[in-house]
Amino acid sequence: MTDIEPTMLERAWAVLTRPRAKELASFPLEVVCHAEPCRVAIDGTGARHLLIPAGDEAVSVDPKPAVLGTSIRKLGFGGSAVTYVNVSCAESDLFSEFDEVVTDVLEAVAGARRPASTAVDAIARWRRLFRSSLLRGLSRQAKLGLFAELTVLSSLVEADPGFHVDAWRGPLNEPHDFEATARCIEVKGLSSASDSIVVHGLEQLDTHNGRPLDLILLRVVEDPDGRTVSELVEQVRGAVASCRDLRARLSAAGWSEYPDRPDLDAFAIEEVRRIVVGQDTPRVVPSSLVAGSLPSGIGGLSYQLDLAAVLPFSSGASLAEIAEEAVR
Repeated sequence: MTDIEPTMLERAWAVLTRPRAKELASFPLEVVCHAEPCRVAIDGTGARHLLIPAGDEAVSVDPKPAVLGTSIRKLGFGGSAVTYVNVSCAESDLFSEFDEVVTDVLEAVAGARRPASTAVDAIARWRRLFRSSLLRGLSRQAKLGLFAELTVLSSLVEADPGFHVDAWRGPLNEPHDFEATARCIEVKGLSSASDSIVVHGLEQLDTHNGRPLDLILLRVVEDPDGRTVSELVEQVRGAVASCRDLRARLSAAGWSEYPDRPDLDAFAIEEVRRIVVGQDTPRVVPSSLVAGSLPSGIGGLSYQLDLAAVLPFSSGASLAEIAEEAVR
């Protein structure tokens, strides 16, 4: 696996022009599969394509129409015809998102034993994300929450430059936002008007594997002199060990860059409160229930917890201190 430099794609798209006679105009990339280079290409309509050599792999794709089109095609570019897994995007306003798809797929297939199969799996995941409209932008409240989680991630990476982005579990809808070495961390971003938090499930405020759980309350306020989510992403991207893992988490969180739509929502952290979750912390966990679990037929439990009830258990803390304790 290798990180793909954005300049490689920028260079490729810059030199490609719509073909007149040929079906596709292509540009060979540095990633090689089955002794053939992967390629990006454009067709006569201006749609963009990524071509992954399939070799002798027996692969199939979902041919249903979608934002990301997929097909198996046999094409020749100045030599013998080669079978490719072809993924395409015809919507020009999504070309920046398509670059994210291309980069992710190329990083996935680089060095893979079965690159075509690996590409098909990665493309299927991206198609699900596109179908669920996760790349159509975030609400203001969702941005606030993402800003809070990225702020904590930035502190964890600063405390431990080798901190794995894979430990950021919140975007995957797992119980805790971060599963660090020494502690679990659950982050709640609060607006200036928030007087409660929403707890999702019985496990979100429960401990596991003998590790302590920190509930971190971040008061996030709008501040024209603060930072946008985009700026915070750039900071984190420059510090993490794997840009690919970060990109996957951001996509799962529903975030995507829109170069033609400036991110104007700037935030700052006004207050940090830390609650080391214990027996006296107001919460609902499996041990709170007689049977130790929800009754049959009941699922998806969420409940509202008043800040007035939990703040007495909190203390002021710095994110640097919290991060140091979590990674050591």
